[in-house]
Amino acid sequence: MHTGARVSPPPPARGRRSAPNPPVRYIAPRAHHPAPEDLIPRAGPLTRLSKKAWREWCFARSLLERLWPRLVVLLVVLMAGGVLFMRLEPERGHSFAKAVFLTFGLIFGEPAEEFPEHPVLQGMFFFVPIVGLTIIIEGIVELATLVRDRRQNERAWCRIMAESMRNHIVLVGMGRLGYRTYVLLRQLAIPVVVLEVNDKNSFLQDVRNDGVPLFIGDARRESLLVDANIRHAKAVILATTDDLANLEIALDARKLNPDVRVVLRMFDQNMADKIRDGFNIHIAMSQSAISAPAFATAALEPDIVASTIIDHQLVVTLRRTVAEGDALDGNTIAEVMGRSRAHVLRLFRKSVGAEEPILFPNSGEVLRAGDEVFLQGLYDHVREFARER
Repeated sequence: MHTGARVSPPPPARGRRSAPNPPVRYIAPRAHHPAPEDLIPRAGPLTRLSKKAWREWCFARSLLERLWPRLVVLLVVLMAGGVLFMRLEPERGHSFAKAVFLTFGLIFGEPAEEFPEHPVLQGMFFFVPIVGLTIIIEGIVELATLVRDRRQNERAWCRIMAESMRNHIVLVGMGRLGYRTYVLLRQLAIPVVVLEVNDKNSFLQDVRNDGVPLFIGDARRESLLVDANIRHAKAVILATTDDLANLEIALDARKLNPDVRVVLRMFDQNMADKIRDGFNIHIAMSQSAISAPAFATAALEPDIVASTIIDHQLVVTLRRTVAEGDALDGNTIAEVMGRSRAHVLRLFRKSVGAEEPILFPNSGEVLRAGDEVFLQGLYDHVREFARER
């Protein structure tokens, strides 16, 4: 996408006569779409709290995975010490709980009884404090390091989050296309796992703030796809700018999960078509092929807000404001749809001061001057209808 495209001055106000041959306007397609951050749904406080609690629980589990060997050694020392106290000092009648407590006191150099007579217990009085304090001090230092450098342990607790997911989508690449895709998936409440090779990517902080599993690394390594739980994923979206990398990752994903749906970004449409047919990739899309209709219609019709190609035909969405006395004024939506051979997707009742537009309005709604409608249909049909005034 060329973000440096020139944008012409705004069209003249209604009621003024425009120049007979207006120059072709070059408008970047992204000017027709809202910014990604405007699409992010506002989560309620309970939703945000539950996501944060789940993220913290996964982080705690990752800490436990790192510390459990030390905890096991400490538990073995306590249990073994308790058994030795019970067996080697039967005259004292220690219960198991008391014997374990005596060993626990030895760990911190605070014995709860006098120096014993048995040589094995005497050795414990010297050995247990050294072993116990070493394990505890090392564990505290590592715990503090992990909490302080939480980012370094990110992959471990993100792997735990991804392991609990089912029917999620693995998104590879967080450029502009990847980020817009991510925002839309989040808006639809679809679980997502993100993979990105560049740890300096400016969009990663938004992913972390949402509590979404994020893996930094080259997705061509199968281990990264495994960590993203690709075996239980519903689909994988490959949105990087490297065609060959996208293809390699697609084949790896298909090998790990033969049923996964693959959406592949490619810059060469001919190559995309061959890959779709030859490798049984579900969708292989060229960015230029997707953007071309938006560029063409933006230059031809200023009121077209969206366009796409379906079955080799150009389908567009036209925005039109009803003027007093024109062909739309006083007609129902059903009548407009019948005459225009297009569908009314959106109605904004500006004539009555409505604050919110209506998507897919009732066919019996009557249009009045000042209302704004979005019509979708074939380009020829919509253009012909737009010229009726």
